[in-house]
Amino acid sequence: MYHFLKQQEARTTDSALPTFVSQRVVVAVTDLPVGSLLTPLDMQVRMWPENLIPAGSADSLEKLVGRVLKIEIAAGEPVLESKMAPEGSTGGFSSLIPPGMRAVTVGVNVVSGVGGFILPRTRVDVLVTVTGVGKSGDRQTKTILQNVEVLAVDQTYDQDSDDPVTVKSVTLLVTPEEAEQLSLAANEGVLQLALRSGADDELFIGRGIELKQLMKSYTPPQPRVASSSRPKPPPPPPPPPEPTTKVVEIIRANKLSEVEFEEMPAESPNASE
Repeated sequence: MYHFLKQQEARTTDSALPTFVSQRVVVAVTDLPVGSLLTPLDMQVRMWPENLIPAGSADSLEKLVGRVLKIEIAAGEPVLESKMAPEGSTGGFSSLIPPGMRAVTVGVNVVSGVGGFILPRTRVDVLVTVTGVGKSGDRQTKTILQNVEVLAVDQTYDQDSDDPVTVKSVTLLVTPEEAEQLSLAANEGVLQLALRSGADDELFIGRGIELKQLMKSYTPPQPRVASSSRPKPPPPPPPPPEPTTKVVEIIRANKLSEVEFEEMPAESPNASE
């Protein structure tokens, strides 16, 4: 028994145990909001298992000092390249605008702003209603931009809650061509924003609608049909039958006379009398 236990101990000692290789990963020390300019005090290096290191991470502070965040980072979370603005950004709101894009602000109210549910980083469609379109000069509504990202609402560009907020302006991220369309639409018509689902990127192809087309497309409701379960009223009683008369000739001696009798209907109780 003693030799058997010694053999088991030797096997356990000599067996190759799995080892995990760790590497250096830069993580945030505190919660960092959008637009933060990274400093050495905001980050630290920690050892992470090699098979758990996310793509885009850095292994030294020097590579990240001076970069600007475009997405907030929580404490202890790796600082990834996908969450930072391009190199050379100076920080603040302008760092959220990618190269080749523009930020355009449009005025909204409670209705056009979808009741305050439009928040930073949500996506919207832009509709415009103008008057005097075409030969008829009728009012027309058309979708001019789709799946546009909201950069900021008023002066807020950080989405810290999902509660509705009443705002007076919304800043949208658009291309230079879309910026021209949006500026013309804001000056010539009335803008309306339509909030999109975050999982919906399908584009809608429409020709717009005029007021006369809208009125023609309306279908009046059909009249209600009485329920079959409701009992029908009883039919009115038939009118009483009219009495008929019969003429009987009577000969007395050599005189002929006629006598009329009223014949009662068969269902009448007096018919047997």
